[in-house]
Amino acid sequence: MSWTHERIEHLKKLWEAGHTASNIATELGGITRNAVIGKAHRLGLSGRMKSKSKVSSVSIVRRKKMPANRNSKIIELTTSVSEPMNPISFAGIKDGLCRWPLGEPEDLDFKFCGRSSNDGVVYCDEHHSLAYQPLSQTRQKRTNRKRFKVG
Repeated sequence: MSWTHERIEHLKKLWEAGHTASNIATELGGITRNAVIGKAHRLGLSGRMKSKSKVSSVSIVRRKKMPANRNSKIIELTTSVSEPMNPISFAGIKDGLCRWPLGEPEDLDFKFCGRSSNDGVVYCDEHHSLAYQPLSQTRQKRTNRKRFKVG
């Protein structure tokens, strides 16, 4: 099927009258709906995208559930502190003092906790409980990572 001048004029009339592409294809005969849409586009005929009704044009936006980060740590803070922090710079740190970092290492005012710690332990009791987890929790996290590993 070729597009003759008469068929193109008939397509323009039906298009401007508001007929659907399927109806135009049926009336012209021997062409598909997509052929009518393509020819109308190439001819530069006006687009006729209209919604059927106001109700049908409403779209439902669904919120994505944010996955819970299984690796996030929950830190319990207590208000009772046995010994106040004694911030010490890197040069002043000695054995028997807590080496829990306070701030970012690249900052000029970077310091360490400085509370007294037990022999052979680098953190005070409070920071030790934050830094070290019981072995069973560590193993549980490893098995969770292996279970959900992709690759």
